[in-house]
Amino acid sequence: MINTLLSLALGMVPRVAAACPFVGIDCDPTSNLSIFIENTAYILVEIVSGLSVLFVVIGGAFMLMNFGNESTLEKGKKSVFFALAGFALALSSQAIISFVVVQTAGVAPVSPHLEIMRVMIDSMLFIFNGVFALMMLFYGFKLVIARGQQSELDSVKKGLVWTIGGALTINLAYALVQATVNLGF
Repeated sequence: MINTLLSLALGMVPRVAAACPFVGIDCDPTSNLSIFIENTAYILVEIVSGLSVLFVVIGGAFMLMNFGNESTLEKGKKSVFFALAGFALALSSQAIISFVVVQTAGVAPVSPHLEIMRVMIDSMLFIFNGVFALMMLFYGFKLVIARGQQSELDSVKKGLVWTIGGALTINLAYALVQATVNLGF
């Protein structure tokens, strides 16, 4: 009886092991590894792109809400710089992998996870544009309260410039999402 069950189980193993739909290829020894590498690269690029967009938005938020604090401003600038550097590195690695694999295909723009990324960015843009309006009011009040003191005026000027820069950075994050969706190597 055990021999019969064992022979049935051993007969089913190749059929079960051959189907690996979660990686896009068959798992038998004759399968095409390049498809697996390309699919893995796409997944990693999408993860890194999503994180890059998130950290650009966070860095822009730090720049937007610096309240004249120099360390918060530096955190925001570093976050944006390293997020953009990571995004560039992810896209260049994707180009290298696609060149090596010699297959070109883009990320499907109708992918559900990319749609989720779009909705998240739209929500964050809505929230931070509201925060931008509040920060402009804050600096307006701070300017009125400064009463001509040069140190306060310099603080307001610097904070206002970086608030506008942060708002532009946050709104440009949408371009990163579009690049992730539409660029195919």
